[in-house]
Amino acid sequence: MPKQTYTTGWIDSSIHTFLADIRVPPPSMTYALITCLDSCFDLPLIVNKSPAFSDIQSHGRIIGKGLVITTRKLLAVEQKQRIFYGFDEVWFFPHFNIQPKPPQICITGPMDLPEELPHKLVRWMEDSQCSLGLGDGTGLNFVVKLTGIAKHLLRHWSASVDNSGTA
Repeated sequence: MPKQTYTTGWIDSSIHTFLADIRVPPPSMTYALITCLDSCFDLPLIVNKSPAFSDIQSHGRIIGKGLVITTRKLLAVEQKQRIFYGFDEVWFFPHFNIQPKPPQICITGPMDLPEELPHKLVRWMEDSQCSLGLGDGTGLNFVVKLTGIAKHLLRHWSASVDNSGTA
């Protein structure tokens, strides 16, 4: 199996705004693992105590400190009652066979993501076939599986945004 290639970046956006633009998730985003809401990395604590998350809890499954739910259901819940307000983290996968996220991994703002990702993060993403990770706070950090020209295009676009301040 070829080695997965992951690229990091930042855009002036949020998880809520990103999800609002998706009508039908692609196959690589069939499942979502929510690992942080409003700076809380203990999702079982939040979903068990807050009535606002009863819909997510009834359709999701706790894995480690995160909650797995189909992306279609996540989109429906987010559209009905917003749950992502900032300082959140969510990861996307093509299948339900997801391992818990390593506890020391965090991509929420305001931290900048390094181009060279920690080995533990890359290994977890490769082993789980994670296609995309999003972390917001002050803008939207992302880790995405890209290869070939798509990777170069994103780096070129990111560099032009950094230099001009706009897309």
